[in-house]
Parts: sequence; structure tokens; C-alpha cells
Amino acid sequence: MNRHLSSFALLLFLSACAIRGGPELDRTVVPDAPDNWASRPDLATVNEGDAAIAAIYPDGWIGSFSDEGLEQAVRESFADNRNLQSVLAQLRAARAAMRVSRAGLFPQVDLSASVTDAENAATVYDGALAASWEVDIWGRNLALAGAGNADARAAAADFAAARQALAAAVVQAWYDRSAAALTFDLGTRDLERRRDTLRITNARFRAGLASRLDVRLAQVAVSNSEDRLEAAIRASANSARALEVLTGRYPAGEAEGASDLITPVALPAVTAPVSLLANRPDLIAAEARVAAAGLRATDARHAMLPQLNLRFDADSSSGNFGDLFDPGTYINAITGGVLQPLFRGGALLAEADRQGEQARSALFDYAQATLTAYQEVENRLDAEATLARQVDATATAAEEARAAVILTRSRYINGRSTIFDLINSQTTAIAAETRAIETRRARIENRINLHLALGNEPLSA
Repeated sequence: MNRHLSSFALLLFLSACAIRGGPELDRTVVPDAPDNWASRPDLATVNEGDAAIAAIYPDGWIGSFSDEGLEQAVRESFADNRNLQSVLAQLRAARAAMRVSRAGLFPQVDLSASVTDAENAATVYDGALAASWEVDIWGRNLALAGAGNADARAAAADFAAARQALAAAVVQAWYDRSAAALTFDLGTRDLERRRDTLRITNARFRAGLASRLDVRLAQVAVSNSEDRLEAAIRASANSARALEVLTGRYPAGEAEGASDLITPVALPAVTAPVSLLANRPDLIAAEARVAAAGLRATDARHAMLPQLNLRFDADSSSGNFGDLFDPGTYINAITGGVLQPLFRGGALLAEADRQGEQARSALFDYAQATLTAYQEVENRLDAEATLARQVDATATAAEEARAAVILTRSRYINGRSTIFDLINSQTTAIAAETRAIETRRARIENRINLHLALGNEPLSA
């Protein structure tokens, strides 16, 4: 007996020696968080766990836009957007897979029954009960269950990220619709100006004060303005359809957006860099995938160790159907066995290496995602200041350009400016006013993307 135990212990020892070390994950590749954001050190920051985080946007950051219609559109998208529903189905599938991964921790029990009714022979009823269990000596099944749990956590974070991205897309489409409407109104006013110029030029031509060239140039300006207006009409309809699709409605091009391009309120505070890792769902998902990959690497290494299996079998065969339900008629057997992989052509070692490299790859992906997250926040915070100055500059340029059109028109009527001067002033005005709309829209877009980069919740749960 002692000799058999010694042989078994030697087998375990040799198996353990054959296993290479697990994946040594160098977590120093994940960059350390700075104390504050480099682009805006003047902003107040709050750390994860502080009550101040919830107080910044108690009802979600969308509430800072003070638009009930926008909030309703976002809630509608949460309920009806097909892409979000698809991600939710993936989350449910991941949770079901997690339950599957836990099954290896428990015994497997099977029951079978059959009946044989042959000619010239008595009817025979057979029953069998079998139970088997792999004793999780090395924690393989526990590691697989942990990996399934980590996968489920990653899927939950993916859903949270998809939800935040959808909310950001709806808010962007909401204000894109407003920008398109403003551009359409601008195109309509520009066409009226160009037609006014053509009317004045025709009158001057009839009075002998303008040439045929002047009339043609004025007509070209009208045609170009009509072209821009048609493009604005198409862009307006497209923006409405984009909003409708995001909210799960048919793209009829009838959705209404914001009444105007608002000025975002000043930032009260932002999440501190050190808390970003725990606040952004995509980083939470990446970290969970690192954990899952590491646990699968552990399972692959332990696959080279002996496996201890226990099995219980109970069989019954009788001519009486009722005997199938009588435990006394069953013949029982309990067996135990050890399986030690000896030679698999290097497959087990190769699989352990593969899973180890997968774990390292997941760690590097997480580190890169962290750096990218820091970059996104820094970019958006930096743009907060530059876009505010751009909005002021383009607003001044648009105002001066409109005044220049009025002055040039008066001078043209009085013969002190040429048709070229008037057309150029009108072209400059439409460009300046278009740019002013675009910078206002870009400022709102940047604020939306800043909330997305910080991982802020769009709406209260």
C-alpha cells in the first residue's frame, strides 16, 4: 500500500515539475495616473468613491443641457435602439456562459431507463443511475469558473459602454439637427441677398450703369446660392433620419432636434485621472478580460497535472416495471481513477504557451486603452478652452461680415463699389456665418465627447 502511495506522490511531483511557470504579467506596462489633467490643471477634480462624483451630475450629464425633449429622445433610444438590444443579448449570453463554466465544480448525474420486449421472451426493464465528479485538486474548474465570471463582467461593462455611446450619439444627432436647420435658414437668407443683388444689377443695367458681365456674375451668384440651399435641405433631412434611426424609429426625415445650438455650462469639476480606470466601462471591460485570460492560462498549465475522477454507477434489470423505483434492486459500484497526461505531441505545453501569450496580449491591450483614454480626456479638455475662443472669434467675424454686406450693397447702389466687391462681401459673409455655426456645433460635440471620455453616466439609473 505504501509503495502505491509513494508511486502516486512521485507521479504528482514529476507532473508539477513538467509545468512551466505561469504567465508573468508585468502590470507596470499600465501607465501610472497623473495627479491632475495636464491640459486643465485649474479644474477641480474628484476621486472615485467621493460623494462629490454623484453630486456633479445627480441626474446624469444630459440634464446639464436642460432640454426635456433631448432627455426623452435618449430614453427612447435606450428602449428601442436595435444595436443596444443586440449588446444586451450578448450580455445575457455571457451570463449564461458564466453559469456553464461553473458546472464543472459540481457532480454530473444521469438517469437512463429502457424496456426490451422481444418475441417469445419476457419483458425486461432496465434502469441505470450514474454520477461522476472530477475532484478539483489543482483548481482548474475553479479557474474556468472565474474566467467565465470575468467574461460576464466584461460583457456588462461593454453594455454600459454601448449605452453611454448611444446616448452621446443621440445628443450629437439632436444638435446636428439644429445645426442643419440653422444652415438651411442661413442658405435661405443668402439666396434672398443674391436675388436682391441680381435685381439691383438688372436695374442698373437698364439704366446703363452696369454691363452685361455684371448681370451674368450676379446670376452665377444666385445659382451657386440655390445649389448651397439644396445641399442644406438634404443635410437637414439626413440629420433628422439619423436621429430617428438612433431612437429606433423609421427614417422618415421628420424628427425635430434642438431649437438652437446652446452654450454648454461651465464644468463644475471632472473625474480625477486616477479614478478614470474605475469610471470608464471600456477600461473596466479590458481589465476584466485580462483577468479572464490569466485564469484560462492557469487552467491550461494545470491541464498537465493528474486528474482525479470519482464515479458511482447503479444498474437494475427486472421483469417488473415497479422494481425500477426500488433502490434495493440496484447493483452499485463506486470507482475512482487518476489520469496523468504523458505524451500529447507537445499540445498541452503549446496550449499553455498560447494562453499565456493571450493573457499578455490582453494586458497590453488594457495598457494601450488606458493611454488612449487619458489622451481622449486631455484632447477634450484642451479643446474646451480653444473652442470657446473660436466661438467668440467666428461670431465676431460673422457679425462684421454681415455689416460689410450692408455697407457694400449701399456703395454698389451708389456706384462706389463694383459687382465684384458686393459678390465677394456676400461670399465672405456666408462663409463666416457657416463657420460660426460649425464652431458652435463643434463646441457642443466636444462637450459630449468629454463626458464620454470621462465615463460619466448620461442619465440616472
